[in-house]
Amino acid sequence: MMYVKELRTSGWDICVGDVFNNGRMKYRLKVTQIEIEGENQNPNDAKIYCVAVDLHNSNKIIEVVDVPKGDSNRAWFINEFWTK
Repeated sequence: MMYVKELRTSGWDICVGDVFNNGRMKYRLKVTQIEIEGENQNPNDAKIYCVAVDLHNSNKIIEVVDVPKGDSNRAWFINEFWTK
């Protein structure tokens, strides 16, 4: 298991600190950590750890049921359902 600061996927280039939007949600996702299992892992299968942040202030972490503390998504999910 390795942690990286940046990841190139088939969709977005994802970096720690990036903020993603989804027009249906009342929050945004801010990337806090990127985990890969090894150099040969498909980048789309990497785990992307995020926190929910305010729509207007990406430094203000908010608590929402949809994003529990320590939550992660696969990179393909971020690519499919979230935009930069």
